[in-house]
Amino acid sequence: GSTFVGFKNVCSGETSVIFITNPLNEDLQHPIHVKNIQLVDTTEQSKIFIHRPDVSKVNPSDCVDMVCDAKRKSLLRDMDGSFLGNSGSVIPEAEYEWNGNSQFGIGDYRIPKVMLSFPNGSRIPITEKAPYKGIIRDSTCKYIPEWQSYRCFGMEHAMMVIESLDSDTETRRLSPVAIVGNGYVDLINGPQDHGWCAGYTCRRRLSLFHSIVALGKFYEVYFTGTSPQNLRLMLLNVDHNQAVLVGIFFPTLQRLDVYVNNALVCPKNTVWNSQQKHCELKRHLYTEQFLPNLNSTVLGENYFDRTYQMLYLLVKGPIPVEIHTTAVIFVSFQLPAVTEDDFYSSHNLVRNLALFLKIPSDKIRVSKIIRGENLRRKRALGLTVELEIGDPPPQFVINNTTGQMQLSELQKIADSLGQAVILGKTCSILGFNISSMSITNPIPSPSDSGWIKVTAQPVERLAFPVHHVAFVSSLSVITQPAATQPGQPFSQQPSVKAVDSNGNCVSVEITSLTLKAVLKDSNNNQISGLSGNTTVPFSGCWANYTDLTLLRTGKNLKIEFVLDDTVRAESRAFSLAAHSVSGGGGYSKAPAVGTAAQMVTTVGSCLMGRLLLSEIFTTAVLILNVTPANAERANLFPNTAGKHPRAVIGWGCLPFPEPITVATRRCESEMG
Repeated sequence: GSTFVGFKNVCSGETSVIFITNPLNEDLQHPIHVKNIQLVDTTEQSKIFIHRPDVSKVNPSDCVDMVCDAKRKSLLRDMDGSFLGNSGSVIPEAEYEWNGNSQFGIGDYRIPKVMLSFPNGSRIPITEKAPYKGIIRDSTCKYIPEWQSYRCFGMEHAMMVIESLDSDTETRRLSPVAIVGNGYVDLINGPQDHGWCAGYTCRRRLSLFHSIVALGKFYEVYFTGTSPQNLRLMLLNVDHNQAVLVGIFFPTLQRLDVYVNNALVCPKNTVWNSQQKHCELKRHLYTEQFLPNLNSTVLGENYFDRTYQMLYLLVKGPIPVEIHTTAVIFVSFQLPAVTEDDFYSSHNLVRNLALFLKIPSDKIRVSKIIRGENLRRKRALGLTVELEIGDPPPQFVINNTTGQMQLSELQKIADSLGQAVILGKTCSILGFNISSMSITNPIPSPSDSGWIKVTAQPVERLAFPVHHVAFVSSLSVITQPAATQPGQPFSQQPSVKAVDSNGNCVSVEITSLTLKAVLKDSNNNQISGLSGNTTVPFSGCWANYTDLTLLRTGKNLKIEFVLDDTVRAESRAFSLAAHSVSGGGGYSKAPAVGTAAQMVTTVGSCLMGRLLLSEIFTTAVLILNVTPANAERANLFPNTAGKHPRAVIGWGCLPFPEPITVATRRCESEMG
């Protein structure tokens, strides 16, 4: 044991303290466990003192925009009651200046948005989700002002470490990290930046987060940045039978493999198959039976709830638990009039799908089945089947990726499946008529350059949506093209939507299919005269053109939009007449309304230059006595027999849009 003597106020007015935090350390104060303590001539207020975080470290070179964790995550555990009077914990006031001094960077506004969102994206009031702030406490916790911390006797607090194992652990920020339990929310920033590169800060901070939890409780963890693909969790200084249950939000809908002692732990809704090669879906179980249990003897027991996008995980004892993300494709679809027993007794679907995709059948696994069976009559009402396509989880953690499916292969599979459904070819390929399918995209690994683009997206419930693909029954031209003049892009560019027979949006984006635009005349003949990007990819179910340009004139022209030469749609007809402008004797051919011969006297006055507003040049009176017959002889208005030309005004002014019947008309134009 240890004996502490004379810790109290001294003659200088200062107080000697037994346990005190290091005021210069902003990274982490390692937890202290004590027992067999004897106190002699020592006061209660002299036992502990926890400093406040150093606000000066809240800058881009150190802790960035929020105080670091050392003083907010200090922990002392009295194991036998010899120090505190009863066995218990001392935890800091982590919520200090919450929604207060903005320099601390702590408040409701720093909580990750996904924590306060339902699966459909609607908001959860903070007063419902986490009405309390700071480290989890109960009614036995009492704040001691002299300690600047709480003394708790009713909970066993411990430190849980959350560590990113991704290659970008030092360069990509994940914090603040929110941990929620029993209505308490705590925010974790991580360690300080200590690196120096060529005289400047390196801006490299380890994605290593130390939280204080009460054992035997359930917690949810949310990252402000995109959750790491590889994580490690562990409890420090705990017995083998002590545990917490953790739910971690993952925005990317991929397979999450859990390992303890480098060995795979099958999800609770699966079991090892007969060959002990991969985890096989358990049948006739319900979601409530899948959740891990705090009393379980299976270290790392886990289940991923795809609806809430939460991985539920048992962290028990001092042994670390690792989570590794594997890029796969999940496809789900409905099979009509088949029972679950019939589906399992026939392996045609998986075999046919493997043949179509040209991959081994062990890379296709059933991950979920939702029965549509009438339980009373055992009548087949159909099944909703979810398949996982990709490498099976390895039984042990491996660093060698040789022989594993690459991202490009998975993307090609998603493309092939999507096209088969969109173009209505599933029956001939799979042996089942599948009218619609949901497909999730695979994601790149942290070492892939594409991962940067993924992590740049805001973290939201629907950030990685499931793509709905179905047979495209029609294309709808939602935004019609509007032409202005030849050689100029359409003033209103067309937008086309791909829909199924029910009018639902079909996500053609997941495939390599594109939409082609062709120009047609009034006789429905394909003609030239359309430039720009006439073939565009889809964004979701939308094909949006941006620079289509009409190069010719004509009446009742239209644009036909073609998807894979099978689905077509046409725009509304439009016309574009020829316009030309001349500096002196120009003309515009256009139909006119008036008498066969028309006397027009026009006096044009054009304003030249912004600085010469007072100088107006008046044209000489131009008197035209023109009939269609002598107009052709004069070669002024060719090909206008039986038509009535409009008046022409000189000095660069555009022709009037209607026949001129007045004696004079002024045209003012700003030049310059």
